[in-house]
Amino acid sequence: MPACNVQLLGAKKKILAGFSTATSQFRVGYIEQTEVFQTTPPTLKMRACRLVAAKSTLAAHVDSIRGDPSDKQGRAYREEIRKNIEKWQEPPPAKQPKPLPVPDSEPKKKRGGRRIRKVKERYAITDMRKLANRMQFGVPEESPMGK
Repeated sequence: MPACNVQLLGAKKKILAGFSTATSQFRVGYIEQTEVFQTTPPTLKMRACRLVAAKSTLAAHVDSIRGDPSDKQGRAYREEIRKNIEKWQEPPPAKQPKPLPVPDSEPKKKRGGRRIRKVKERYAITDMRKLANRMQFGVPEESPMGK
């Protein structure tokens, strides 16, 4: 039996009679009664349910072929489930700040073409602007401070 079906064993079908299913609590049957599921925080219960169902399916397969009479495999599965749930509860590692790459000293070479020529024309300095930017020698420049 697949693990997704094991999850639903013993679950009661809810009849909501037209009400929304968004707020209804999803029940998972017999797995809900396990100690592992009960001690899991509510935010992780569905993940824990899937994990317990998967591991119980594997344990049932080992039992069906009489593979482990000493019960070591079942205890190993239980320990693995516990470790996974503890790992899920740990806060994620802090992101390390990435240093910015060293900027290139020369500008990137753009290939020519009509579009690039038009952009260069649009933003190029005009003759009027060149004349306005010139400074006269011997004449004191007016400062914005008034003097």
